[in-house]
Amino acid sequence: MHAYVVAGRAGVGKSTLGRALASSTGAVLLDLDTVTNGLLDGVFPATGLPGHWNDHRHRGWVRPARYAALLDVAAEQVTLGRDVVLVAPFSAELSGGPEWDTLCDRLGPAVMVVVWLHAPQEVLSRRVRERGELRDSALLEQRPAVAPAVPHLAVDATLTTSEQVAQVLDGS
Repeated sequence: MHAYVVAGRAGVGKSTLGRALASSTGAVLLDLDTVTNGLLDGVFPATGLPGHWNDHRHRGWVRPARYAALLDVAAEQVTLGRDVVLVAPFSAELSGGPEWDTLCDRLGPAVMVVVWLHAPQEVLSRRVRERGELRDSALLEQRPAVAPAVPHLAVDATLTTSEQVAQVLDGS
């Protein structure tokens, strides 16, 4: 049983690769945006707080809740013996520490394959602008990418999706 963790920055193509990888392997696809955005879009306006739920001002309480929901669903699927593909930035988890430990604990006993998608900053900025999502407004000028501190397979996001899938499956 495998748990593919597809990570990277906004605009790198995590969802596209995640869908293709799930399709190729028959794994359950669990995308952080799909699992949590609809709920947050519906509930956040009732808080009366300024801005968007993805603003840095709210990240301290929104992020842990989003990832908890994603990992709850993933852990349930792993318990049922299913391969999973998780799609999210996983920035804290890739740094190691307690978030990494939680991810490993929740996905056990699956064999975890961390896929870190990366691309040049100009590619990411262009893709985020083209996507035009309100939740991305604070992400147009992202910090430089830092390679994960945890074991991972680095995949160039400028490759075709089929080339990316082949690289993941060959590397896992």
